[in-house]
Amino acid sequence: MSMSQSLSTLVKGALCAIAITLCFATTPARAQVQIDLGPTDAYIATTSPVYYGGRASYWYGNRWYYRDGGAWRYYHHEPAYFRNYRGGYRGGYAPSRQLYGRGRGWGGGRRR
Repeated sequence: MSMSQSLSTLVKGALCAIAITLCFATTPARAQVQIDLGPTDAYIATTSPVYYGGRASYWYGNRWYYRDGGAWRYYHHEPAYFRNYRGGYRGGYAPSRQLYGRGRGWGGGRRR
């Protein structure tokens, strides 16, 4: 190997190392994926859905969620229909829920 080839290989290697270092040094680490599981099964079982666009939607965690195949999706911008349904309030809306369990209602509570 000649002196000029050795020098060329050394310069290329140094430039690659500098380029890789700059990529890692200038880009802050950020999470690229947001996992949003949506409403729980218990919540869905006890909450009445609101139908919009032919799909059942649920107010959960200050967002309107709907099923899209096997995944939960939410509206990034609340449609006017939902805003009117909630009465125009931000976070003050509580959907009607039917709660089941011991201690309340028929068949539960203290036995005598």
